[in-house]
Amino acid sequence: MRCRTQEDSLTFRHHRPQSISSNMNFLRNRLPAPKQDLLAKQARRQGSTESAYKPSRISELSIESPSWYKSAARRRLYFLLFPACVVSYATSGYDGSMMNSLQTVSYWDDFFDNPRGSQLGLMSAIMALGSICSTPIAPWVADRFGRRWGITTGSIIMIAGAILQCESANFAMFVISRFILGFGLSFATTASPSMVSELSHPKDRVTVTAICNTCWFLGSIAAAWITYGTRVIPSTWSWRIPSLLQMAPSLIQLSTVWFLPESPRWLISNDRGDEALEALTRYHGEGVKTELVELEYEEIRAAIELEKLSGQTTWKSMVSTKGNRYRMFLVICMGLMSQWSGNGLISYYLSRVMDTVGITDKKTQALVNGLINIWNWGLALTSACFVDRVGRRPLFRISTIGMLLVFTGWTIASERFAATEAKSAGVAVMALIFIYEIFYCMAFSPLPVAYSVEVLPYSIRAKGMGVYVLATKCAVFVNQYVNPVGLDGIGWRYYLVYVAVLIVESFIAYGWFLETKGKALEEIAVLFDGEAADITANDMAKSYVFSADMPVATEQEDVNRKV
Repeated sequence: MRCRTQEDSLTFRHHRPQSISSNMNFLRNRLPAPKQDLLAKQARRQGSTESAYKPSRISELSIESPSWYKSAARRRLYFLLFPACVVSYATSGYDGSMMNSLQTVSYWDDFFDNPRGSQLGLMSAIMALGSICSTPIAPWVADRFGRRWGITTGSIIMIAGAILQCESANFAMFVISRFILGFGLSFATTASPSMVSELSHPKDRVTVTAICNTCWFLGSIAAAWITYGTRVIPSTWSWRIPSLLQMAPSLIQLSTVWFLPESPRWLISNDRGDEALEALTRYHGEGVKTELVELEYEEIRAAIELEKLSGQTTWKSMVSTKGNRYRMFLVICMGLMSQWSGNGLISYYLSRVMDTVGITDKKTQALVNGLINIWNWGLALTSACFVDRVGRRPLFRISTIGMLLVFTGWTIASERFAATEAKSAGVAVMALIFIYEIFYCMAFSPLPVAYSVEVLPYSIRAKGMGVYVLATKCAVFVNQYVNPVGLDGIGWRYYLVYVAVLIVESFIAYGWFLETKGKALEEIAVLFDGEAADITANDMAKSYVFSADMPVATEQEDVNRKV
């Protein structure tokens, strides 16, 4: 097996076209993403046999594999993987939509004495604070005891938090219960994406991982319509029932996660290679040790062995090399940008946004909240299916620029309503919110988790996802606490903050997001680590052999499985 080195993949000697402006040359020489674009374009123009996006042998074999619905083993795998891991994100989505919807429930409003401003912000934001507090512990549990125990621990804690939230007798009890919910959420959302990425077949990995984040909308749809139905109950059960049902995703995870095998990468790193090979063979090879299964196993084993030789992975190792510092920059950007793009206004405070444009009827607000979540889920699923066809960076670039333009229009329409109270301006704001979601869901629903998992090597994957969760929850906490204060204090002018943030995000997406399309998880290290990644590749090449006692699929067996 020969793995491409950084020189093979990314370095091409050439003269820059004279038509490119000096300013663009300046950017391309200094920003990694534009430089990667230029090298790939010139490689194709020169007819090179190597290009920045040439698929590896694993990618070639995975492309030749049958679709998941034609594979009985992969159907079984995803039948278990989705309820056991992917629904972790439904808990967070359920919470956002529930808190949005509860603001339209009169019994909730009266019970907590009409919370507004900082008090309302604290009730929403405290869940994110709980996640922040558990972030240092969650990766350790996932690395030490396995991905399944990370999911189990988080699910048990969240069930306890949901029961306490339902039984809340006062403001303090409600806040504490939500802190507990958030504390458990980090365990599940740190372990789940790693489990999904490490168990999925290479052909489906990006799509399945991208779908993870789209399940946020499954939870939000459920909460929106459950609350829409219970809001007419003439008692506190109008808000207690939605609060109790927040434990449903955790119950689903607990009932399915132990039917899954442990992550092959975790098994190999804990000297349980036989179990890892068995899992890969069962689900990726239909019970036969194919070339793809062998290549996957050897690539994982060689990479982990090298990482062990490098020493124990600590939090310091997250920033000890140039490649890891770049990874942390991207992971933190993913967490912050997924929450600071203006979407928090819609997710948690849509009813307050609608108040500012004259739509104050509670039933109408609840109905719009339910409809926009269905709209978002459809957009997110569609985007997830195109991630591997279009590539990551084009989606990020179109998404950030589109959000900037639409949010600018949203701000102008809000200013016009504030000045004239024209109904047309209010209608324009609502239309722009739905258009904004097209651009947001294009990249920031399917990609933050998928892209973060891709750029992180196994040795720092759990800790790196912990950093992602930390960045996300810090952004959510600031959003949830500050948004109601900003809307109450300065109204439409508060939107200018997000316009400024989106300008910065657009520049980051253009200049720093590297393309990872067509590469296996371990191969992506070449983009970040250069020579260090080459050592892994050479070690893999030297150590790779087919064992005599491991039957390899015949050509006819491969053909039979593809039919």
